[in-house]
Amino acid sequence: MGLFRKLRKVIEVIFENESEQKGDDFEKYVVDLFDEKYFSIVQWTTDMARKHTRFVESDCDPDLILRYRPTNEIFCVECKFRSGLFEGKLQWSDPQQLKRYQRFAREKKLPFFVVIGLGGDSSYPERMFCIPLKEAKYPALYPSIFEKFERKPEKSFFWKNGILN
Repeated sequence: MGLFRKLRKVIEVIFENESEQKGDDFEKYVVDLFDEKYFSIVQWTTDMARKHTRFVESDCDPDLILRYRPTNEIFCVECKFRSGLFEGKLQWSDPQQLKRYQRFAREKKLPFFVVIGLGGDSSYPERMFCIPLKEAKYPALYPSIFEKFERKPEKSFFWKNGILN
């Protein structure tokens, strides 16, 4: 029994590391879609808990806080990559995470967007969505919700009138 438990733990660590790597790759992909001429990175959360066992409050912040240089507007982006749908829905968060994001956006009074890569490779997804957090009301979204916010995965981001597209 002890050997089985150890083997399961090793497999869990391998999949967790692979998942973290996919998340990192997708974040880098998304950042590259923000032209430095128009956008600056105010904050890029580094997920310190991966390197340490202590809880780090800033790990709960969105992945990116960006500034649109021409107007000085600041907004947040959370990046998520998913290989596919689960039971017909896009499972992008868990309930606690969603509440933290909503609280962050409310307290900081910042526009908040969830950029999701779906299918393909995390460093070049088949499909991409840029969903305002106020529209991503649940941890799992039906296609009727997220498909309204589909964008071309290779298209650079554009900011206009408080909307990221």
